[in-house]
Amino acid sequence: MVPSRLPHARRQTACTLALLMLAVAAASAREFTVEALTAPTNNARRPVVGETGLIAWQMFTAAEPEVSLFYRLDTVRGVRGQQRSSIMVWRDGEARDITASDAAIVYAEQPRVYRDSVIFTAHFREGSGGGYPFSLATPPKTPEMRQREMEYPDLFDPPWAEQKVEDNAEYAVQKSARAQQWNTRSWQTGDWPQSQAATNAEAESPPPETASKPGNLQYQLWRHSGTFGDIVVYQGDGNMHRITPGGRHVSMPVLSEAGLAFQHARGWPYGYEIIAWKPGITNLIQLTTNYFYALNADMHGNELVFQCWDGMDYEIYRYHFDTEQMEQITNNQFDDTDPVVSNGRIAWIAHPAVNAEIFLHSEGTIRKISEGTQDNGAPAIWKDRVVWHGYDDTDLEIYYFDGRRTIKLTSNTWDDMNPNIADGIITWMSYVDNWDAEIMALDLGDNTPVQITDNEFEDSFPNTSAEIIVWQTLTDTGSIIQKATPATPRANPIP
Repeated sequence: MVPSRLPHARRQTACTLALLMLAVAAASAREFTVEALTAPTNNARRPVVGETGLIAWQMFTAAEPEVSLFYRLDTVRGVRGQQRSSIMVWRDGEARDITASDAAIVYAEQPRVYRDSVIFTAHFREGSGGGYPFSLATPPKTPEMRQREMEYPDLFDPPWAEQKVEDNAEYAVQKSARAQQWNTRSWQTGDWPQSQAATNAEAESPPPETASKPGNLQYQLWRHSGTFGDIVVYQGDGNMHRITPGGRHVSMPVLSEAGLAFQHARGWPYGYEIIAWKPGITNLIQLTTNYFYALNADMHGNELVFQCWDGMDYEIYRYHFDTEQMEQITNNQFDDTDPVVSNGRIAWIAHPAVNAEIFLHSEGTIRKISEGTQDNGAPAIWKDRVVWHGYDDTDLEIYYFDGRRTIKLTSNTWDDMNPNIADGIITWMSYVDNWDAEIMALDLGDNTPVQITDNEFEDSFPNTSAEIIVWQTLTDTGSIIQKATPATPRANPIP
């Protein structure tokens, strides 16, 4: 039995009361027009919108019988019954599959939009070619690493005996070829002297590699050490640009006018590196060189931020694309994770004690902007404003730092979570009446929240830019993408 729902007016009033502190005389709430971008029976997920209003999302359809999505050695082979995933874009009132024109792409995911470009990961057919040549640089192993490998050889070099007999010969050839490539490739030394790197090039064994065949548990674990695929950029002129050449896991791409970056898996248990590319060059740049984890990159303009394990805990780093300088933002004894950046300011989740807090780096100063709440997370940043959700001893609520002080935007008895902010609009998902999630919005021009959706379905993953809000709605027949736009222009720009 579906529980009865509070009237729309009562739900909106509950949120409005929590926001009276934002303005002495709040103007009437800005109204939004909602439009579905996909059919009710589609399976569309995780929409994103860019600064020019370009919208992208991931669309699932039935795959061709010969397509496999489970394993590859930089190839895709045939297993029946799988789904194909495409990247769709919405522009000028029309949806278009931008991956359909490239027959080499059989699966695409993780879209991110910057202006008129879309960056995503893609799975390519065997022999497709493309991408910039790249060899992952490796630092020397510590004595502790060598001792651990001696004590647990099956963990770091899984025995071939677990593989089927008929596959051993093929694997031996592949392994020999990989080892030869490892020993003869050119080195990028990172922070290590050239002489030391050259010495270790011959002394070190090849790093853990992934295999494409099923049947060996350890190789399958390594293959799934990260979301596999290659990085592709779709440009506004319709061109598709493959960045990576395949062979390892890459994931979580980010993009700006200065270039792009992504995570590159070294192979379990050795973590990830951050790799970058700049327009106009024909090589990939390895920004980190370690045996730890560099994760969760975000990018704005010339600034790239990410978290990286320093041997003791996670710290926040910033790379400047224009000066090619790496800067360590935090240096403490606790984890700092999930950074986001905008106009030189960085926000992230910090764990100074048991509780998670939100920290902000601005003009060379770090300050804690979350106060009196627990489980603070999901920060988003626009200019000098930050939003996040935090637990107030009752449920998750939305908090907003306006550049000077922190304001509690919601105060109710249900969870409000996953906020996003851009161009003067804050949006989040709210489990109104503790039933299904609805999409909420607040325009900083009138400081009055509105409930955009009112249905019995799960509305989630809101994203906003260019005064457009997009989200996915999980219905009883599929998952659809919806967007909301203001019914009237904003009276005054948001400073």
